Amino acid sequence: MRLLNRRALVTGASRGIGRAIAIAFAEEGTDVAITSRNLAALEETRAAVEAQGRLCHAMEWDVSDIAIAQARLEEAREALGGLDIIVNNAGVHHLPDQAGSEADWDYVIDTNLKAVWFLTDWGAQMMSPGGAIINIASDYAFRGGNSIYGVSKWGVRGLTRGLAQKWARQDVRVNGIGPGPVATEMSNWRDGDPLERASLPLGRLTLPEEVARVAVFLASDDASAVIGETIVLNTGNS
Repeated sequence: MRLLNRRALVTGASRGIGRAIAIAFAEEGTDVAITSRNLAALEETRAAVEAQGRLCHAMEWDVSDIAIAQARLEEAREALGGLDIIVNNAGVHHLPDQAGSEADWDYVIDTNLKAVWFLTDWGAQMMSPGGAIINIASDYAFRGGNSIYGVSKWGVRGLTRGLAQKWARQDVRVNGIGPGPVATEMSNWRDGDPLERASLPLGRLTLPEEVARVAVFLASDDASAVIGETIVLNTGNS
């Protein structure tokens, strides 16, 4: 097990990429705190983590509410007995063909970007030496775009690199993952839908479990010299 007896916080873990990461961490020996805007939605993830014999602490939290961020970080650390890994996965999507209202901009940026900054910077201060923070961006972080979502994920890549430089000297590694189209509800995919996408070079969507395997790598000692990078998983999409 590459992450035996480590303690991780995974935001937005009720489904999709967040759920897959929480379960993958548990399979590697990690106790996990998980969050969602709906506490009941975390029950399936909690059961899957506990089925691996690991502790799971569930918290209801909309990460755009920065006012309670420090309290939630402290709650996770206390429940797990420490904090070694943070995965900033919680995010919201806005369709690229919609300009969006000012309120839309505020909510997407608050959730996808501002929350990542605060959880990374404040979380790093609470972590054990050798800790790892993983920010879930998007391949939009490299391709750009004129949507609120694309702008927010471009920002996540930038702050990941910047905060990585700050916290590396304190023995906390900050990195990111930039998924392309993934088989999740955010990509309008549902259980039972085909994965095939003729427009993608690999011919299919990326699986949440494939993103989770990269998260395990970045959280482990195998990635001990990886600092400030965002690894893209987009089945060759450009």
